[in-house]
Amino acid sequence: MTANKYPELPEVKYEKTSVDMNEVIDYIKQSNYSVDVKRATYVIFRIESANGKSGVNNNYIGLQADNSKWDDVVSSKIIATSVMNENMTGKSRRFACFLSFKDSVDILEYKLVDRGLFIGGRTHLITKMSISTVEDLCKAYAIEWVYGTPNAVPDTDTMSDFKSMYSQACLKFN
Repeated sequence: MTANKYPELPEVKYEKTSVDMNEVIDYIKQSNYSVDVKRATYVIFRIESANGKSGVNNNYIGLQADNSKWDDVVSSKIIATSVMNENMTGKSRRFACFLSFKDSVDILEYKLVDRGLFIGGRTHLITKMSISTVEDLCKAYAIEWVYGTPNAVPDTDTMSDFKSMYSQACLKFN
């Protein structure tokens, strides 16, 4: 049985959702966050959501609801939970469900700022590194978000893809 840190919310059937990236871009542009946060949000949203094609009930950021309860800012956006196998590990996990893709963007921006995962930021959970380049951001993202271990190192293809998406983000958010 998969743990549930939100037993007060309904459990719903997994539904694969998708969103047009142009809608995501337009929504990020409306944000009050800095251009550096907007760029990081764009890149990481693309990675986490397979370019908007792979959501779990409007959760495009892989936010899980089985480990611990999130703070009030995040928890207030969760409307239900859904159990499915996690892509990376294949293990059964409980995912947060949202009303709209906008909730995923809002939470992603909030958590990137909180974790310092943007150019000009300083990560504070594992590496405590300053982020001054796209390469730094890619490394910090792998360490702080994807793997949660200081030994994580993005391979050449991952770094190249990340840099390409960041270049696109610079054209979209300036």
